[in-house]
Amino acid sequence: MHEIDLPAQTAAVRSVLAKHGIRPALALLNDRTPYRYTAIYKLTGETMEAVHVFDRGSEYRSWLKAVPLDKSFCDFVIREGEFATHHASRDQGLVSPYDGLVESYYGRVLRREDGTLYGSFIHFDVEPRSIAEEEAAFLQDVIPLFLDYLD
Repeated sequence: MHEIDLPAQTAAVRSVLAKHGIRPALALLNDRTPYRYTAIYKLTGETMEAVHVFDRGSEYRSWLKAVPLDKSFCDFVIREGEFATHHASRDQGLVSPYDGLVESYYGRVLRREDGTLYGSFIHFDVEPRSIAEEEAAFLQDVIPLFLDYLD
C-alpha cells in the first residue's frame, strides 16, 4: 500500500492558490473527488452566495448563485462545522426544497482565525456521491488556506 504524502499535497494546493488563484485550486480539489461541483459560498445576511464555483461539466447554472441559508445544506455546515449527505432524497432526516438539484453534498465551515464566519466550502452533485474519510481529513487541513484569498 502506498503512503500518501499529505504535506506535499497541501503544498500543491497552497502553490496553485498563490500562482493561479481560487478557481484552479477548486478544480484541483474537485479532481480528487467524484463530485461535479466544488464551491465556496459566502454568508451575506441570511443568504449563502456563490462566490467561486467550479463545475466539472462547465455549464452555467443560475440556481447556484444564491440560496437562503435556512433552506440550504450550508445551514447544517455553519451550525455543525461539517455536514455530508450521500443521497439526500433517501436521507430520512432531510427535507430539501432543492430535490432533484442537489443529491449529494459535503461541506465544511469557512471561519477566519479570529472566529469570524465567512461561509462554507462544499462539494456537491445532482447524483448520489460520497467522500472518502481520508479526503475529508485532508480538506480539514487545506480549506483554511482559501481564506487568505477571499475578501
